Amino acid sequence: MSAPPLPFSDAELHEAFAGRSLGLPPLGRGSFKVAYFANDGSEAVLKILTDPLPAEVDGTEVDPSLLPERFAREIRTMQLVDSVHLGKILAEPTAVQVGDSRYVAYEEPYYSGGTLADRLSTGPMNADEAENLVISLLKAVHELWKHDIVHRDIKPGNIVFDDRGNPVLIDPGISLHVGLDDLTDSSFASPMTLGFSAPEQHEARRYAQIDFRTDHFLIGIVGHLAAGGGHPILESGMDRNAYVVKLLSFDRVDVSGLPCSDRLKLVLARLLAPKPNRRFRTTLEPLEILDAR
Repeated sequence: MSAPPLPFSDAELHEAFAGRSLGLPPLGRGSFKVAYFANDGSEAVLKILTDPLPAEVDGTEVDPSLLPERFAREIRTMQLVDSVHLGKILAEPTAVQVGDSRYVAYEEPYYSGGTLADRLSTGPMNADEAENLVISLLKAVHELWKHDIVHRDIKPGNIVFDDRGNPVLIDPGISLHVGLDDLTDSSFASPMTLGFSAPEQHEARRYAQIDFRTDHFLIGIVGHLAAGGGHPILESGMDRNAYVVKLLSFDRVDVSGLPCSDRLKLVLARLLAPKPNRRFRTTLEPLEILDAR
């Protein structure tokens, strides 16, 4: 199903950001925001929330209480973290008049290397690339957990590459911020992407153990894919129900045939343990095994 038309025209967009060089069509569009490539001497991505602010809002300051909770958490994460392997915010959210309404706009870096999904569409990574990818994601999760944040949505489409080829984890929109209310009622399952979810994300939140070990499991799925082993749980022709049943009942993933180093096999096997208490106890343990602390 195609998205509805944007609430402003291209002419209104260019008038609102006069002097900026914005590329058309948009780079992409999500459920509540649209992204444009901006090349003003340095490359960036301008993002605009597509729901207008209330009519009484004036000026450029944005009251956080007016922001959708998912977007507020995404911004909070990008403000807190400090890692080359995590997306950062370049320009804080401001209110901008576009056409007849005001919208929230902000900027992120532009990653010229595309996504991991793009990279894997032509085949798996070699052993060194796969190990570097896993190390980069483990470092990203280590930094997130310093701030009691669980990403919960680590998947090939949310991993990009900078101009040096470094993997960068982006889009923390469904992240869990320990100490803040969750995005869902505790009687419902955790927000997730089916196929890139940990077993505990399918349990009611009041019973689930959601912490850095959840992100570790997701890294295990991505690492298994990148190393050329395919998806460790999902099988060809498997429907949603069958996948969830297997995810909630499997005992171990056989990584012995993966074309990668023995130490990466050891790490992936632990990351992909079905129960959180069988995975690593700290964010540094797998990095130590990979000699990347």
